[in-house]
Amino acid sequence: MAWQKIRIEIPEGYTKAEREQIGQDMLVMIKDRSALGTGVKRSGNKVKTYDFPEYSEEYRKKKGSSRVDLVLDDNMLDAAQVLSTTPKSILLGYENGSKENAKAEGNQIGSYGRSPNPKKARRFLDITDEEKEAILAGYEEPK
Repeated sequence: MAWQKIRIEIPEGYTKAEREQIGQDMLVMIKDRSALGTGVKRSGNKVKTYDFPEYSEEYRKKKGSSRVDLVLDDNMLDAAQVLSTTPKSILLGYENGSKENAKAEGNQIGSYGRSPNPKKARRFLDITDEEKEAILAGYEEPK
């Protein structure tokens, strides 16, 4: 099982407390975006949004909805945390080896307990440059 984490680069100069709060704001943005059925794909240095692939017919019947939002019970997304910060970055993700990390991996690679299937992947653990800039706009620019 691969450790599900993402390092987000930020400008140097924020205090440790500010970096922790920025990380929390990033997690809220990821959760809110996921609730809308939108994920992210990395292409080179750019991160772009896309609509999650639909649920299988079997899962739709069980769930009662075809709208993909990754927050059926919130456990997986709620378990994401600020793992660490440095003066230039914030590491977001899951406790390595945890049940929630395994669920996140299944979503990220589209395996859901089977072989990975990129067509079924619901990548959510990242933010776009626009999302990052919107979050950072709420903080005083570091000196």
